[in-house]
Amino acid sequence: MYLRMMNSQSLRSVGEVFYREGVTVLSCLIVPRRHAHTPVPKEQYKLGRLKQLKDANINLYTKFRPDCDVMSIRKKYDDLKGGDQAEGSYKIAGLVSKIRESGNKLKFVDLFCNGEKIQLKINTKNLTNPGSGADEVNLIRRGDRIGVEGSPCRTKAGELSLECSQVKILAPCLHPLPNNHLENTKKRFGRRYVDILLNPSIRDTLASRSSIIRFIRRYLEDRHFMEVETPILGSSVGGASATPFVTFHEEMKAKLYLRVAPELYLKQMIIAGFDRVFEIGKMFRNEGIDASHNPEFTSCEFYMAYADYNDLMHFTNHMLSNLVKEFGFQPRHGSVDVDFTADYKKLEFLPALESAVDCRLPDPDMLQSDESLKFLVELCRQRDIPVTGPLTVPRLLDKLASVLVEPNLVQPTFLTDHPMIMSPLSSPRPDNPHLAERFELYACATELCNAYTELNNPELQRSTFRFQAGLEDPESMLPDEGFCTALDHGLPPTAGWGCGLDRLTAILTNNHNIRETISFPLTKPVASKLSSTES
Repeated sequence: MYLRMMNSQSLRSVGEVFYREGVTVLSCLIVPRRHAHTPVPKEQYKLGRLKQLKDANINLYTKFRPDCDVMSIRKKYDDLKGGDQAEGSYKIAGLVSKIRESGNKLKFVDLFCNGEKIQLKINTKNLTNPGSGADEVNLIRRGDRIGVEGSPCRTKAGELSLECSQVKILAPCLHPLPNNHLENTKKRFGRRYVDILLNPSIRDTLASRSSIIRFIRRYLEDRHFMEVETPILGSSVGGASATPFVTFHEEMKAKLYLRVAPELYLKQMIIAGFDRVFEIGKMFRNEGIDASHNPEFTSCEFYMAYADYNDLMHFTNHMLSNLVKEFGFQPRHGSVDVDFTADYKKLEFLPALESAVDCRLPDPDMLQSDESLKFLVELCRQRDIPVTGPLTVPRLLDKLASVLVEPNLVQPTFLTDHPMIMSPLSSPRPDNPHLAERFELYACATELCNAYTELNNPELQRSTFRFQAGLEDPESMLPDEGFCTALDHGLPPTAGWGCGLDRLTAILTNNHNIRETISFPLTKPVASKLSSTES
């Protein structure tokens, strides 16, 4: 009886389990809200909240249908004057992010509704059910999902609010939310929903990601590209130099691979008669995790018949410039503003690398020789550049560029005309068959796009596949006779383009790690521990 008489506005309860005569009895441990510095065990907090809500006869997990959203209320009542209240009544629902008490009967609650915040003004004496309604209001905690009905008003302090006449707890948060953002990386990504709840900037990043993907899709469709879907599971690997994930199909008794790129299928769609196709989807590469790599990532690839890599440089510049303008992105690299709206600079791959190493590299037609391999190995050794995995010319050239050239490409820059030995799916330049009609777009010292005029000569494609197979590199492309047979049917002059959308989002939103742009990035699984009752 004494506990029931205590002021519920200045107290909170948590659960405590006692065992009496072999029977579990749940009692109520009351802790003053402003003086409870000792963290309450999660299970006790959960049991205590459930008991409170049950004792107050709160009917949880019921339906509620909002009839308005915060943005609409803000637009309609933006000119409401301080101290005034509108006549209309609206139902909204959302997440409780902050509770402020002003006396015994008045509370101000910050409610987030689909990313938009509005203040609720809850005076228990103004509720349509002041008795039971006041009990329910006093049981609201941070993280709860609630539904309310009320009239727009503007407080004397000038805050547009909703004066509530009804308040309903829809789904209580049964775990105490931290007061600050999660700092531990494992906790952040392991409990991503809490991380997003506590950090509005993450929500903004994910919303920006959605806007970027929507813009690119619309941009392509407005230019008569058709969106298609290609297989994620396949019996062969191709389209990129990467290590695949391998699985096994029990019924077929066959080893299958998760795709590393959709390129070969999309080019077959061009062969089939679709002149412009694109796909936005997941790729899977069995590689390391760092600030710019995740084993599972989202990319956009498109293919345009009767175009070449010069056309795609103009296309890319125009698309990304308009993307940045439409959403007002302001990317930065350290203290430097990065301008995606200007004309992008162009650098040829080998001259840029020669300038960086301050010596002449082997001619493109000599890069397949053993002497070139030895030269590049020595070049890496002289500059203390570690190289792992098989020592091949493509790997060494890529490593040298990643260390000596790419860090300087802060403003958007096209790195063009890579050696053919690095570009097995690219068409050679007419004036130099050992250089590819290829470019990579860099910004903020990070690769954003890879594109080239597609190799459509089936015999030359077979030859480049055979050379790749002879490199004994697990990331090199394997021969794919099925694709080459498709090329035999005639691939028109075509240009192809690919962009990692996680990485693009990270740069445009000023995030230093692409995992921040992924809703649920891959985390290392925690080894489960068998309980003492398990054998």
